Amino acid sequence: MGNFVIGVDIGGTNIRVGLVNEHLELVRKESALTRDFQNADEIFKTVKEMTAKVDHEQLASKIGIVLPIPWNDQTQFIRDITNIPCLENVSIETIRAFFPNYEVFFENDVNVITVLESDHGAAKPYNQSIYITVSSGIGCGIILDKKIIQGAHGYAGEIGSMIISDSKRNHSTLYNGTLESLCSGIALEAESKFLYGIDATSGLLFERYHMGDRQAIEVIDRWVEYFSNAIVSLMQTIDPNIFVIGGAVIHHNQWLIDRVIESAKKKVLPHLKENIKIVLTEFGPDAGIIGAGYNIYKKTKGA
Repeated sequence: MGNFVIGVDIGGTNIRVGLVNEHLELVRKESALTRDFQNADEIFKTVKEMTAKVDHEQLASKIGIVLPIPWNDQTQFIRDITNIPCLENVSIETIRAFFPNYEVFFENDVNVITVLESDHGAAKPYNQSIYITVSSGIGCGIILDKKIIQGAHGYAGEIGSMIISDSKRNHSTLYNGTLESLCSGIALEAESKFLYGIDATSGLLFERYHMGDRQAIEVIDRWVEYFSNAIVSLMQTIDPNIFVIGGAVIHHNQWLIDRVIESAKKKVLPHLKENIKIVLTEFGPDAGIIGAGYNIYKKTKGA
């Protein structure tokens, strides 16, 4: 991939752009809030400006863009981008046109982190692994025999749509019992606002939990119950060696992992109880940028 590439991670909360070197080190980074933009033109003009800042010496000739969308090599348009609706139906060629001086690569945001963790991170010792991110939304990547699974239509790993409860008790805009509607950062923030007022955040919800607030404890207990339902379903369907978990909700509340393991062990088939292994991602909040760069390396060098 040469010595440097540009990684672009477009998420529901943040847009991050970074210069990545061949050792998978993040040399420089710029970021912006996704909510500050109203349409694709605004987003990608800003990404272009951020690219110029992180690569002001023009060291890179390739740019990797990752988005929270179903993706395979036949994808021509952005579809089902739930948390960034202004990008729905935008063509890949329209995005590519913003970067005429770069060779542009695209992928699903979670898949690139999944491969990164499998090749160089927490899942490196294992052939079968699952990566899950819990941030604004919930995404997942699946590795079988050290290869990422995209599925026939690019939808493999879209576990946010997994129905894990028939409960209608949530205060987000989705009332369908899916993992994302009940366990995402957006869902937790909606619960917090319902309990503590319009200015409340998910961070406040966790603060109240640690203070012993009964209502906050009930919300987090339900979160553990729902999320462990998903882990058990995946464990008994895919049977991975390891789950690697990341995303803002987990990074700020790493203790949740132990609670999920404890809950999952009560539900999983008896002989799988001691095989539930869940660990924190090794690449942290910048994994999407680094993964976007690593995706270029994989595709151009066959690493």
